[in-house]
Amino acid sequence: MQSNTGHGAAPLRRFGPPAPPPTSTPHPGAGGTGRATLVCFPCAGGGATGFAPWRRLLPDRLTLYGHVGPGREERGGERPLASVGELIDEVLPDVLALPDPLVLVGHSFGAALAYELTHRLTRAGRPPQHLIVLAAVAPGATALEPPGDDHEIELLWKRLGANPAGLSRPGYREWLFPVLRADFTAQAAYRPPSVHSHLTTPVTVLYGDEDPVVTAGEAASWRSLCAGPFEVVPVPGGHFFPQTARAETTGALVRALDC
Repeated sequence: MQSNTGHGAAPLRRFGPPAPPPTSTPHPGAGGTGRATLVCFPCAGGGATGFAPWRRLLPDRLTLYGHVGPGREERGGERPLASVGELIDEVLPDVLALPDPLVLVGHSFGAALAYELTHRLTRAGRPPQHLIVLAAVAPGATALEPPGDDHEIELLWKRLGANPAGLSRPGYREWLFPVLRADFTAQAAYRPPSVHSHLTTPVTVLYGDEDPVVTAGEAASWRSLCAGPFEVVPVPGGHFFPQTARAETTGALVRALDC
């Protein structure tokens, strides 16, 4: 899609075939047809590519988009943004241009973006049909410190369970660490604004049953931000289960939307 941000590349990338036409057989779920537009926000340092394999596991009635933040993938030449508010200001026009119903999905740091975007869309009269959170503690529930030097970033990256093998590749560390620093800084600084009311949008929180960072109890911290339907669902794996347990993750996502 064309970018509304003034950058050369759009902040959203679409994957896979178009959704079936409105005359197709209705499926239980969104708006009585089951059709929905998924907008997915990756973990710190990530881009849209991490969601690309989901396309073959999701039904065609779900149109899939991934967020490409500045400083990564086709936007690698742009300066990373270190503020949740700035990132949402940038992507909001493109999301508003997408068809309803909208479903927002956020993995780890991406959950803060999806949460803030849910509020922005609600105030704009376009509340999402569902918010799905992956491997994340509720914003403001835990005090986070911005990263210090590159060594601290590497330790945190490894603690989350990321594969450190790529760090030895020429140029990889020099590209990745500024993006990680920006995302970790944005996540540590973000606090839900006082104007935010409790979410009435249904919220489903998925957590990895082997995640060393986000436990079942920490996943349940999202309940304090919600006034509507809410559930917490375990998925096999660690912090990066959306990539290591794709079938289980997308299966849980589809079940949440079909309820």
